[in-house]
Amino acid sequence: MREIRCGICNKLLAKGEAFELAIKCPRCGTVHLLRAVSPGPEPIEAPSGEKIACRESV
Repeated sequence: MREIRCGICNKLLAKGEAFELAIKCPRCGTVHLLRAVSPGPEPIEAPSGEKIACRESV
């Protein structure tokens, strides 16, 4: 589990995983907005190192 702490006073605010989260620190009142970021797909490479374009069905 990931610890989520206040960036101002370092108080532990939550533990866990989330896609989008807004937390207000009860100690100092700072509002923290957290969003999960997912990486895009990596390009496929041929053995020679050339990039291969994927074709989509139409």
